[in-house]
Amino acid sequence: MINYEWKITEITADDELITHAKYHIVANDEENSVETEGNWWFSDKILNKPLADIKEEDIVLWITNETTINGVCHITNNLKNQLTSLKINKKAQLPWQPLKINIGEI
Repeated sequence: MINYEWKITEITADDELITHAKYHIVANDEENSVETEGNWWFSDKILNKPLADIKEEDIVLWITNETTINGVCHITNNLKNQLTSLKINKKAQLPWQPLKINIGEI
């Protein structure tokens, strides 16, 4: 199971209407984590709630609603694909770093 932790780090508003949000997301499973950040400019600029009553969860919901097509949120789907890739690909030693050898292997 993948856990997505959203943080809204900045918003832009026109009076009471939020028009833009900057976000940061960390996705993690049992083994790995990946993260991304981005900006979202809302296309549905309708004031449903006074600015003082808006919570971070509201903005996350609005972003996921606007980025979901055919039941798939493209932001979280990209993170899911990155986690899948990390499971498939084997980590390799960086050629410019010294080799790490376990004493028990000698």
